Amino acid sequence: MKSLLKMTLIGGAIVFALAGCDDKKDNTVAAQPTPTEAVATDGKIEVDASKEAYAVGASFGNYLKSNLERGKVTLDSAQVIQGFDDAFSDKSKYTQEEIQFILAELDKRLQTEAKDRFETEKAASVASGDKYREEFAKQEGVKQTESGLLYQIIDEGTGKHPTADDVVIVHYTGTLVDGQKFDSSYDRGEPTRFPLSGVIKGWTEGIQLIGVGGKIKLVVPPELAYGDEEKPSYGGNVGIPPASTLVFEVELFGINDDQPAAQQ
Repeated sequence: MKSLLKMTLIGGAIVFALAGCDDKKDNTVAAQPTPTEAVATDGKIEVDASKEAYAVGASFGNYLKSNLERGKVTLDSAQVIQGFDDAFSDKSKYTQEEIQFILAELDKRLQTEAKDRFETEKAASVASGDKYREEFAKQEGVKQTESGLLYQIIDEGTGKHPTADDVVIVHYTGTLVDGQKFDSSYDRGEPTRFPLSGVIKGWTEGIQLIGVGGKIKLVVPPELAYGDEEKPSYGGNVGIPPASTLVFEVELFGINDDQPAAQQ
């Protein structure tokens, strides 16, 4: 696990936030008047020095908050604000050496907590994944490959089968074994293109088992998915815990530049 403190408190979130503005190279922002002129354009908020200062503080707070939440860290927000205010006013309770020591001790605690949490989540994922695969293997039509991939062909399709070197056009939903969704092209409203050589092993192997127009359910053990790697949540879906068994339902619409099959 990366040091959370190095990424946030020690790393300097304000510098990160300001640098992000330069990276965007937004000509509209660059062309705006100075704070003292403070006129609104295109319905945007009027800008002055006070709002600029507040925005820097809010950017720092958002960046710090998101990193603490990502690391599942809880700190007393009142004390965080007090420490920021005291340091900004040159009234810190502690010397720089004392602050570095406290942060180093906090970092040690966070590392220990993160390791314990990782091991707990991994053990739970392994247990639930093993149970799910055992039950799924008993269902009608389910087969298992030599690699350990479990699959159930819902519709074999009438078109040709892709190879590992192809780009496939698919619709899919991915869930954890408890049914929680972590990804879905259906939610995005359009099929997705994937090079089969660039996805998880379970996909590379599984999608080749059906032809264009087909549909398949894949139950992918961790060693054919992301292993012990954790994947963060996005788009309102859940993240993927370490050692997760993943469940996919995939429709194959096309291969490479071929015209996709009828899309639902």
